Amino acid sequence: MKNALHITRLRSLLDLVENKHTKPLTSQEVSETTFYSYRNINRIFRSVFHKSIGRYIKELLLQEAARQLVYTDLPITDIAFELHYSDLQAFNKAFRREFGTSPSKFRQQDQENMDAWIKAKLPEEIKQLDDLTYEVKTLSTTRILYLTHYGAYHSPAIEDCWEALLEYADQQQLLNEDTQYLGEILDDEEITKDENCRYNAAITLAADAEIEVTGFFGTKEIAEGRYACFTHQGDYKKMDALYEQIYLHWIVKNEFEISDLPILEFYLSDEETTPKEQLLAEIYIPIV
Repeated sequence: MKNALHITRLRSLLDLVENKHTKPLTSQEVSETTFYSYRNINRIFRSVFHKSIGRYIKELLLQEAARQLVYTDLPITDIAFELHYSDLQAFNKAFRREFGTSPSKFRQQDQENMDAWIKAKLPEEIKQLDDLTYEVKTLSTTRILYLTHYGAYHSPAIEDCWEALLEYADQQQLLNEDTQYLGEILDDEEITKDENCRYNAAITLAADAEIEVTGFFGTKEIAEGRYACFTHQGDYKKMDALYEQIYLHWIVKNEFEISDLPILEFYLSDEETTPKEQLLAEIYIPIV
């Protein structure tokens, strides 16, 4: 019972940190959310994640800075100010410590790497983009039950995450013929440390489903949004090639602008009964 209480309060802390990591977070807010003193919850956090709450928040802040350097044209000073660094020197020092280079060089290197990546593509690969089809869809507000995996997106531990989620959902009698199975990809693995990458294994919930979650399980709503929807056929573990085509298409064709929301993967086939080469999935890329 005591362990379950620790887990529930740790889940509350993670929600607080991840929803508010670009804003200052006080020890009082942490205590009020977890009903533990900051010192005690920090000990629990460190035992699970092998880093302090403060260290984790700093990593999230700097990963957000890296994301803005790559995906926006905001001046570096504006990024530092938005993320509440006291001055540009402090921001540059923290960024260099985390990424091994200055913010300006990080932005320059990303552009150079992107240019080199495009130039390395053969004309045939560029031409193949004409055959890449997608459909723009509006996804209505979707309520989900989820379990978060922290770690690399190709980790075998994601399968354990799915197994735990489905077992829990079955116990709660939440699975039915209308249930949809999806993955929510919350971080850019090119920017975020593997250990901090978050993947939500999730199932959809009926609007009237009543559930009181425990432990690390959570419920939330994915807000209505527009997506470019691409279809993948084949092994779910081999979607990288399609993702590469999608991002090459985005850069070369420039037909849509990607928004700052999680990518969604809807798994349409039953892996236990469907041959790998016939598995179907839909990749939803959020667009403006």
